[in-house]
Amino acid sequence: MSGTSDDTSAPPAAAKSRPWLKGCCWGCGACVMAFLLLVVVLCVFLARVPKIYPVSARPVAPPEPTNHAAAALDGFESPYLGHTGSWDGKGGGMGGSSKSGDLDKEAAMGLRWTFMPVYWRALEPEGPVDLAKETPTAWQRLDAFVVEAHRRRLNILMQAPVMGGNAGGPPNWAGRREPGKSAPEQMDAAAAFAGKLASRYAPGGTLAVKQGWGLGYGVRAWELDNEPEGYLTHWKDQAGDYAEFATKTAARIKAVDPRAVIALPGCGGGHQSVNWIEGALDAPRLAGSPAYRKQAVGFSIGPVADVVSFHDYEGLDSGFAGGDRTLEPVLDDVRDVFERWETRQAGSARGRKLEFWHTEGNFDFLGLLSARRRAAWRMQMFTRAFAAGIAKVCVMDASKAEQVAVRAYVRALPWPFPMLPADAEARVVRGKARAFRHPEHAGPAAGQTWVLWARADSGAAQVEIPVTHDRVTIVGVDGLESVREVANHRLTLELEGDPKMAPPVLVLDRPLIPRNTPQ
Repeated sequence: MSGTSDDTSAPPAAAKSRPWLKGCCWGCGACVMAFLLLVVVLCVFLARVPKIYPVSARPVAPPEPTNHAAAALDGFESPYLGHTGSWDGKGGGMGGSSKSGDLDKEAAMGLRWTFMPVYWRALEPEGPVDLAKETPTAWQRLDAFVVEAHRRRLNILMQAPVMGGNAGGPPNWAGRREPGKSAPEQMDAAAAFAGKLASRYAPGGTLAVKQGWGLGYGVRAWELDNEPEGYLTHWKDQAGDYAEFATKTAARIKAVDPRAVIALPGCGGGHQSVNWIEGALDAPRLAGSPAYRKQAVGFSIGPVADVVSFHDYEGLDSGFAGGDRTLEPVLDDVRDVFERWETRQAGSARGRKLEFWHTEGNFDFLGLLSARRRAAWRMQMFTRAFAAGIAKVCVMDASKAEQVAVRAYVRALPWPFPMLPADAEARVVRGKARAFRHPEHAGPAAGQTWVLWARADSGAAQVEIPVTHDRVTIVGVDGLESVREVANHRLTLELEGDPKMAPPVLVLDRPLIPRNTPQ
């Protein structure tokens, strides 16, 4: 009756909600499309290849093989720094996974270095640890990593203590001078932690004694924190605090191991790093937190740094900077700021930093450049870096194709210094090309290695180079080798072109070594 008439006149509840559902669907779809468009635009933007890779106008003097002879560790002089996978800051990968696979990759590439950051809050979360009484699980895992690195003959660049970046700051019990930033309230406790690490992991330390290594193996290279100028948890506006941390930490490490090599500041490749480094160098400026300024005692990273470290992702940094931020200009910026400080201190160029290490970076950590192009970039980057005089260069997260290219390059050039720009020595018959040459020892059988590639986006190239020997070995990015007979000591090469990153060719102009002879 009346109920029947009401039922037939009222629209179903589901029908009433349909416009809202439809609106939600359209809204969600638009959001998804906008997000995908943003991803595409970002990928295109960040995948741009720098327009030029300039030769350094004033390269750093190339290192000598004996520069780190005092380190007395096998392979310490090698210029290739392994930096593979993820880390949990206490000896493992993300989620506590094993680093063994990453170490295997580095050893297979012929590298003699690996890398491990150590987070202070991960190893001493509740307070200072007395290792004479106990070895907490986190320390045991870090012990295991060092043991595994030793088994593979890999020296360790230990980035420690780390409070910034992914470490999330100092442990809560150590306090902070400013909320959300890196500088601990208990700065001396951070230095004490560094001394504890050195006592355990330096050559002749407690782990070395336990393992029977004596003075033959241990951690002798230390990078102090990670991109302190502004990455995640950071020392931004705390440059002076960082200088205090570096000064006190280095002193504790060297009290244990006078041969230790201190690398810093490990800043990123952006322009903003320069002002921050200036503040960390200039002690009278007191460029730090209110607590640091209140102390009225200035510190500088200048006297502390044995080597100057920096990070650079050539593709990403160039994309974000809106201009070319390749290794050469980044090195020049970092070097200039140190030299300005050194000149002010000494009134001359004496006492300048002699070594610069590139300790983090690849082309892009997103893998936007194809694997083949990244393999080509590896060889190009090595060559340009060594020509600029960079003493150690990072090999970070190499794909399979890159691992092959790295292995081929390391095998051909275990000691690549000096690396000389040689465009004027190579006759370009067709196209455009880059040429570099590494002269080896002098004498009748003196050898040399050429590294050549076609310039990006200029097509293939043909070049002619002078060689000393009648037979040379050609090595490609794919690791394949071939022997070429040479007439009249002039070798003609066809170089493959590419719009973004042409594959280099190595020419080993040296006495041929039988394939069954170890290298």
